[in-house]
Amino acid sequence: MTKKIIVSVLYLVLSSLVSSIGIYYFIYPSNFAPIGMDGVATMLHEVTGVSTGYFILALNLPLLILSIIFLDKKFTILTILSVVLTSLLIILLETLHFPQYVADSDKLLPAIFSGVLLGLRTGLLLKIGASSGGVDIIAGIISKKNPFINFERYITVICYIIILSSYAVYHSLESIMLSFIQMFVFEKTAALVMQNLRNAVEFKIITDHPELLKDDIISNLKHGATIVESKGMFTGETKSMIFCVVNTRQVPEFMKILKKYEHIFVYSSEVSSVNGNFRWRKEDIAK
Repeated sequence: MTKKIIVSVLYLVLSSLVSSIGIYYFIYPSNFAPIGMDGVATMLHEVTGVSTGYFILALNLPLLILSIIFLDKKFTILTILSVVLTSLLIILLETLHFPQYVADSDKLLPAIFSGVLLGLRTGLLLKIGASSGGVDIIAGIISKKNPFINFERYITVICYIIILSSYAVYHSLESIMLSFIQMFVFEKTAALVMQNLRNAVEFKIITDHPELLKDDIISNLKHGATIVESKGMFTGETKSMIFCVVNTRQVPEFMKILKKYEHIFVYSSEVSSVNGNFRWRKEDIAK
């Protein structure tokens, strides 16, 4: 079994576990609907008393069939495994009468933590090219058929409709507000998980003497950079612009180098994510 397969299996199991805990442990006793197909399944559970796990399977079945027809084979297989495993874990937790978090008065904490857990689930699944089913499959099909359509807007509208319809089940504006809070935390958590955690800083340096800086950056900072010829809009003079992305721990060292040069203009900006060749440790080979 290759490392990639092992990682995919671990992510799949972990995502299903946190998803089932988020729904059963936090959402069940707090009486509000999570976003997406999980929300529909949770509302049906509230009305019928039948486990959410069974409804997740039933609601996703036609969508999974469409996924088999229209979407990638790997995506479909992993999504099927995710849906089945999450459903079975929820059913198991109910059968074992696993303890639940019951808020005394303020239900804000269940909304926040369930949002974190479900967002973590979605982020982990997206990292291995899978999903939790439901609206993600709809989004995938729309994206494949119409790649230039902003399908995320329509998916968001669907989620809003599901949340607003929960009033018919819970008869409470508080439930709707908790769902919106959960949706906000969910989106932020999923986005955070999807980011590459190697945060960095991008420096742009305008100079007449790029070769001097080149030697300093490569020899002392042991880092690479990109030189682009540029032209001043006001003066019309030709200069060089150096682009260099360094990890946050290298910033003081880089600033020390730049202070040696008087006739340069420097500005920097934070980079939230870095992929590809990037020197992370000081002893790494410059790339």
